[in-house]
Amino acid sequence: MLGKLLKYDLKASYRYLLVCYVIYIVLTVGFVLSVKGVDVTAGVPGMILAFAFLSLTILWIGSLIALIILTYVLVIRRFYVNLVRDEGYLSLTLPVSTRMHMLSKLLSGIFFILLTGAVLVAGFMIVAAGLGGESIWEQLYQVFSDFLQTFESFYGTLFFVNGILNFIRGILLIYFSICVGQMFTKHKIWGAIGTYLGLLIVLEIFVWIASLLFGLYGGVNALVRWMYSGSTWVNTIYIIAQILVYFFLGAWILEKRANLE
Repeated sequence: MLGKLLKYDLKASYRYLLVCYVIYIVLTVGFVLSVKGVDVTAGVPGMILAFAFLSLTILWIGSLIALIILTYVLVIRRFYVNLVRDEGYLSLTLPVSTRMHMLSKLLSGIFFILLTGAVLVAGFMIVAAGLGGESIWEQLYQVFSDFLQTFESFYGTLFFVNGILNFIRGILLIYFSICVGQMFTKHKIWGAIGTYLGLLIVLEIFVWIASLLFGLYGGVNALVRWMYSGSTWVNTIYIIAQILVYFFLGAWILEKRANLE
């Protein structure tokens, strides 16, 4: 059943993103051509060429930012519309647990965000190839080599794992906030936004208090390790605990306590 839910979620959003991907790649190619200059620009006044270059640059940067924002908006909208709006009455009556719905939305959200990241990287690769900068390719190769070297150490691998877990936690925090927002009788969207911002603030305060206490009893080095604990098992446990709470408590709220619209 998870496969069917996932297929349905993917089909519901891919068309919008596909159009955005095409627009982004077209603008990327146009930006590269405007930087390099092409033969068809011969005889065109410099003022027009400068305006075209500036316009394409702004459009390309704007499309990059818009693509990132739109991806997250679609991921959030899919969860909101399918589970807590009118569709929620139908979705939650299916012979599928709310946890399965949550998992499907999480996996589809991860897929689309990673796909957008791949498209953005492809755009940068087009720019690098179009500009013909060998040094750029060498720098990319060096960055990739340095990235692989991080896996040679336990802390480097743990840092990468924690990065993935943080990514998952970020999506689930949004879903969980939406679920909590549905418990409000009015202003549910504002309730979700308030829950999200409130959790961010509370968790940040908790980390600072814990880091101060840890540093007080463990010394300055322990304080630094806690504050920058992306490569420690303590941080891994902390993130996993949040993931479990957001996932299971969010699913429970959606099933038992949510006031669907």
